[in-house]
Amino acid sequence: MSQWKMEPVQLSTTLTETGTAYESLLGIFTEESITTIFSGLTWGGGFTACVSSALNEVLNEQQNVNVKKIANHIGAGVSGVGNSARALQAGNEDMAATFQTQMSTAASTGDFSYFEKHGYKAE
Repeated sequence: MSQWKMEPVQLSTTLTETGTAYESLLGIFTEESITTIFSGLTWGGGFTACVSSALNEVLNEQQNVNVKKIANHIGAGVSGVGNSARALQAGNEDMAATFQTQMSTAASTGDFSYFEKHGYKAE
């Protein structure tokens, strides 16, 4: 990268708002919400049993695959951008670029160990 430009106040606001939205996303599929959905399908007995089974498969796939992928990308984005900004403010452009690279890896794999080991800790 040839040039970095950052406005700390706007960056901080964006990361805070993204983190708040991320926390909300994690609560979408709760045991309570799924129980409510399935209890609403029991009224039809055998007639609605196939709907319950199909919905169960869809929710399992969505929760286990898609929501986790989305959460990984958001979490990686917050970690990568936040750590890159801190490194840049400290004058360490190489480390800022490394955090950006690790952000992509964490988004794809869900492995945040690099940030846990090398990231800046909240003070």
